[in-house]
Amino acid sequence: MKLYHNPLSPNVRRVRLTAAVLGLELEEKVLDFSKGEHKNPEYLALNPNGAVPTLVDGDFVLTESRSIMQYLASKKPESGLLPRDEAARADVARWQFWDAAHFSPQLGNLAFEKMIKGMLGMGDPDPTKIQEALANFRRFGAVLDKRLTGRTYVVGDALTIADLTLASSLMYAKQCEAPLAEFPAVDAWFSRMTALEGWKKSA
Repeated sequence: MKLYHNPLSPNVRRVRLTAAVLGLELEEKVLDFSKGEHKNPEYLALNPNGAVPTLVDGDFVLTESRSIMQYLASKKPESGLLPRDEAARADVARWQFWDAAHFSPQLGNLAFEKMIKGMLGMGDPDPTKIQEALANFRRFGAVLDKRLTGRTYVVGDALTIADLTLASSLMYAKQCEAPLAEFPAVDAWFSRMTALEGWKKSA
């Protein structure tokens, strides 16, 4: 399996983290965004969005990080990363969708204003947008904190791709000074996630 990616992307981190936890080897092709390699016709034929990651497994091409995570986890059902029980599997998907719709965008906006704009020479951070992102992060952080209170994992009693999905969204949380300490259950859970061997291997 070949993975087209850029290591700076949290979406890519999700996939590489999942592969690392599963012990799956991926042939990695890094795309240089500064050279526009993600907009080359050859790559757009694989991923019309010109985004990363893209997984190629034989004749099968798959985009969207959370979908790729499910596909990889299905390769090793014994891992439990994608539960076999229908209700638990649906719950994992629910938290992946919640992350995509609510949690991850706030961290993405925060990272864009505090890190990416400066890296790309796009001007100074916008204080209004930073405050908006922080307010929304606190709103959804409270939801996740409630879920994790008294729990070790987001779904069930074992690690799943729900945990890997949400942890990857927090990839730049400390660099962007997201107020994790305000959410002790999330903070403790994230410390457990970053202690995983797979997290270290996918850095």
